[in-house]
Amino acid sequence: MAVLLYCVTQPSPEIGVATGVSGTAVHSGQMLGVRVYWSELDNPQALADAESLKKAALEFHRVLREILAVTTPIPFRFPTLLESREVLEQHLAPEQELYRDALARVDGAVQYEIVGTWADEQQTDLATPVSGREYLKRRQEALGRVAAVEGKLKTVAADSVREWRGREQSKKHRWFALVPRADRERFIASLRTAGASEGVRLRLSGPWPPSEFVSPRGTRG
Repeated sequence: MAVLLYCVTQPSPEIGVATGVSGTAVHSGQMLGVRVYWSELDNPQALADAESLKKAALEFHRVLREILAVTTPIPFRFPTLLESREVLEQHLAPEQELYRDALARVDGAVQYEIVGTWADEQQTDLATPVSGREYLKRRQEALGRVAAVEGKLKTVAADSVREWRGREQSKKHRWFALVPRADRERFIASLRTAGASEGVRLRLSGPWPPSEFVSPRGTRG
């Protein structure tokens, strides 16, 4: 019977989740210093088509949200499937120290994501060639705008964020904030005090599992 992995957490507490992907039971067990959550699938080939995979992904993230409401999980990439329960510990063993260290570092925290988009960037045609000088000019302007927004975010939320990370993407920039559970409301309230920045739209989402702040094999990138 195939095993679908959800996440690892600290050994305690154990979170009871009624159902997982495809209505399966969600199991958990302690091994190698962490607690692992998984479901057993009779027919993993049922996830092969796009529609079934999409539905299963929604169910997968629902399980994570239920666990996140109580403790901090490190999710596996979806879908991470093992051939049987017997190889679960073998799968975790190579990076067991990374899992334990990561869980200790993000313990008691959740992740928020802020996506910044710029109005003029949305209208830029990336397929149109530009000179090297023009490219460098645009690049410097973009870096300056990102730095300005980042500086503002870090200033207003300094007391409620444990760690920041960022990721640049085409026509947008993403910031990730690792926020202690006790400071979630304070974090959101502090962002409201930042005020609007001309030409930029910021969208906040979360809380999420702190996937951007961990890097063991098999976790979400």
